[in-house]
Amino acid sequence: DIVDKNKCLIDGPADITGVARQVISYTRVALTDLTVKIEKNAKKGDIKAAWESEDILAKWEATSWAKKLASKKKRANLSDFGRFKVMVAKKQKNAIIAKKLAA
Repeated sequence: DIVDKNKCLIDGPADITGVARQVISYTRVALTDLTVKIEKNAKKGDIKAAWESEDILAKWEATSWAKKLASKKKRANLSDFGRFKVMVAKKQKNAIIAKKLAA
């Protein structure tokens, strides 16, 4: 819902996405092509049912934006040795590419 020219009402649903119903500024909102058909001032149960029937979470996880966020989260949780293994794998990949281009 639109609250005023600078704010809107959003809802997750909280038990699926972790986003509780709240008023938020438009500057903090990023729109996607994913939509759910609900009535104005819908209840939490209606929102959750529409969310699950449209399978929005699976559609979101298939987007490149969600994949990039998951990759960043996975990389942030790496240990020092994990980052070292990633560096070694990149070096090996780049060496193979350099050999192919030189040949």
